[in-house]
Amino acid sequence: MNLGIVVEGPSDGAAYRKLLPRIRTDINEFQIRECGGKSRLKHGFVNLLAEFQRNPAWQINLALVIRDSDCEPPQPIEGKLRNILATSDLRAEFPVKFFAIPCMLESWLLSDLNAIRTVAVNRGHRVPIAPFNNPIASANSSDDKDVFAAVLLHFGLSPTPPVYGEIAVVADLTMVGNRCNYFREFTRRIKAI
Repeated sequence: MNLGIVVEGPSDGAAYRKLLPRIRTDINEFQIRECGGKSRLKHGFVNLLAEFQRNPAWQINLALVIRDSDCEPPQPIEGKLRNILATSDLRAEFPVKFFAIPCMLESWLLSDLNAIRTVAVNRGHRVPIAPFNNPIASANSSDDKDVFAAVLLHFGLSPTPPVYGEIAVVADLTMVGNRCNYFREFTRRIKAI
């Protein structure tokens, strides 16, 4: 399966590029487009879907539009995005699925501190001896981006797209699912497509 993926920004692109093949093993190729924020995604995703469609060499079988919902219910946001596509001039030649993630991507990545520790060690950082207690009880907080940055700093890392991707490669997805109900729902929906 070849995917066209529209996300908010570079860190999202780096992480989803690594997470999605771990959820579905039949993914062959990606075309990922980053919009530069929620507003730009809302107003620009149709043009990016058209780009996927214009290039037959990519052979896109499915497009995903993924954004954070900032802890708001996902259904109304996904409905608005579906409506934007339905009222546009684009008649997509492939299915388009919308995901408004209630908990932030950073919440998912915070769910496995061992993955963050592993990335720090792999990058040659000295891992602090003092334990860092995970401050995320339910991984559904709107301030998780700040907490994530603080945890990365504790381990000598910066919140850059490559770091997001490296954590997504080694994260224990079962642990992430146990901490975040929507990650389990996201995984279920991705597998069901």
